Amino acid sequence: MTESDEPGPGSDSAKHPRNLETQLWHAVLDVHGTVFARLNRAMGREFGITLAKFDVLAQLYRSTEGMTQGNLSRHLKVTGGNVTGLVRRLTADGLITREMSASDRRVFVVQLTARGRELYLAVRSRHDAMLEDWFHGLGTDDKNQALRVLKAMSASVGANTPRETE
Repeated sequence: MTESDEPGPGSDSAKHPRNLETQLWHAVLDVHGTVFARLNRAMGREFGITLAKFDVLAQLYRSTEGMTQGNLSRHLKVTGGNVTGLVRRLTADGLITREMSASDRRVFVVQLTARGRELYLAVRSRHDAMLEDWFHGLGTDDKNQALRVLKAMSASVGANTPRETE
């Protein structure tokens, strides 16, 4: 083996394949990254909103009585600091309100405004249409199978307790 054939950080992955699970993870990341970037650009261009803001509006749309910032953070799977910044910007945009909880003065409840609800529904319609267009090359059976597999993957990952502390 010559020095140039030595495996290294830039080596051809075909020469040094990863296990199937890692390849699957990379495929999921590739699809997510591509779709996320395209949606984020389109939402910014067409509506002046990021996907992060859209995700907050979506969570609040599902919760008619509003959500605490802590619950919002858990549903979005982001840190409290991220939610605080998003809430601040969405409040400044007039899309949500942020009020102290009547039952616990340490907690703030956020809710959609009428303007936020209207924007969310408009963005959601366009969001769904773009995804439908981008995935049109897959048949219904393929999409249903992919959905079943992804849900099974999610359940498998959730069922396996990580050994992060060991």
